[in-house]
Amino acid sequence: MAGFTLFEMVIAVSIFALMGVIGFGALGQMTRTGQSVADANDRLSDMQFAVVYFNRDWTQVSPRKVRNQYGDEESNIIIADNSITFTRSGWSNLLGHKRSTLQRVQYLVIDDQLVRRHWASLDQGIAEQPIQVVLLDDVESMEVELQNSTGRAIRDWPVTEGANNGSPVLLAFRLELPDMGEIRRLLEVPKGAL
Repeated sequence: MAGFTLFEMVIAVSIFALMGVIGFGALGQMTRTGQSVADANDRLSDMQFAVVYFNRDWTQVSPRKVRNQYGDEESNIIIADNSITFTRSGWSNLLGHKRSTLQRVQYLVIDDQLVRRHWASLDQGIAEQPIQVVLLDDVESMEVELQNSTGRAIRDWPVTEGANNGSPVLLAFRLELPDMGEIRRLLEVPKGAL
């Protein structure tokens, strides 16, 4: 009856242990890769949500001007300091509160976050504070500009008197993200919005 020698057993156990170490390392790498892919998918989903949310608001832009806290009339669309503020229609009212279906919204970057603000009333009262929602984290910058039919950029709106920039036909919306680079969308200016 032939059996294994002690030396053969040590070799077999060593090979088995080595295969276990290699397998365990591969399993750990697969887990890390899976988590990395899941994180990238979550980030992409968050970015898409923010862009679609902005797009949805913009397609419902309304020509209704508003009054600020001091009673002064403001344009329905204001672009200044890499932020955009506008009046939109279609604000759902599921609870039936006594309020307008129009909503004043603002998009801007605060502390590396893309923020959407809206106000409870269209014409703001004194010391009325906006309701703020963070749409996307880790945003380096946001740029918003209108473009006329020749592609000329209009970075501030409303334009100063006497400036002849032509009628805007597009809104260019750009986000700079450190992990994804530049995200750029060109959106049509709805008829009657300006």
